[in-house]
Amino acid sequence: MIGRQIARLLGMATLGLASLGASAQATKVNVGYVPAGDWVPALVAKDKGIFDKHGLDVTLTKVAIISNIPAALMSGSLQIGVSTPTVLIDTADSGLDMAAIAGGTRFVKDPAIFSVVVRNGLTVKSAKDLEGKRVGVPGMRSIADVLLRKWLLDQGVQPSKVNLVEASFPQMKDLLKGGTVDAVAVLEPFRSRIVSDQTGYRLADYVAEVNPDLLGGIWVARQQWLNANPKAAQAFRASLTEAIEFMRKNPDEAKAIEAKHLGFTTPVALPYSVSLNPADFEVYGRIGREVGYLQKPVDGSRLMAK
Repeated sequence: MIGRQIARLLGMATLGLASLGASAQATKVNVGYVPAGDWVPALVAKDKGIFDKHGLDVTLTKVAIISNIPAALMSGSLQIGVSTPTVLIDTADSGLDMAAIAGGTRFVKDPAIFSVVVRNGLTVKSAKDLEGKRVGVPGMRSIADVLLRKWLLDQGVQPSKVNLVEASFPQMKDLLKGGTVDAVAVLEPFRSRIVSDQTGYRLADYVAEVNPDLLGGIWVARQQWLNANPKAAQAFRASLTEAIEFMRKNPDEAKAIEAKHLGFTTPVALPYSVSLNPADFEVYGRIGREVGYLQKPVDGSRLMAK
């Protein structure tokens, strides 16, 4: 009897030590994200213990705008952060040693989440009608801006004939209402808010018209950190994959987690995917050269974690 109790206690102690050891070996990772539906898999992975399961001690840090992420990665205050292909291409051109770990979302034809939305009361029927108009984009050289310029060219309009101005997504509705801008290049959930209260109307799902399958959001890190933590990078990608599968099977719970962290939910089902390949970046290289932002071809393989 006593022998069995001792054996049981020893077994419990062994399990406790094993658990303590696993916890001690967890890699601490500060992950930066911006408040958008593209990054919900990371929120789910955190709340459901998926990161812990994969040996990662993750702290999620909300960052106001995506353009602040590269500096935070370079300073070491973040180890992993969100980005876009156009931002990563520009940082690589600047000599920064960042690389993509995983995909976040893709821009597809259905559901199309990016549109040109025009202020109600203004008659715009085609891209040609945007000539001379003020169109808000969330930053020059942003993915929205680059693809809008490509769409204008495809529609026979020189981007220089459209007055493109910077406007953050949260500001776009008020800027349209006040007449500061005539149209905006906007994505969900901001698009639905603008259209639902009749502040504006959809002119074109311009990103899908440029290409019906493009890489959208991505997760990036410094190559220096990736070289030192290859297993952590693999674990992060595996965690996102597991979180996306959880979201597919438990959409209501995933929406609740999104609302908890972001204060809103995205009204369409986003196409999440961790997959990456060099062509995903090279297409942006070709577009960048076409719109005059880039001078040299892009080698997509150099932008991916080694």
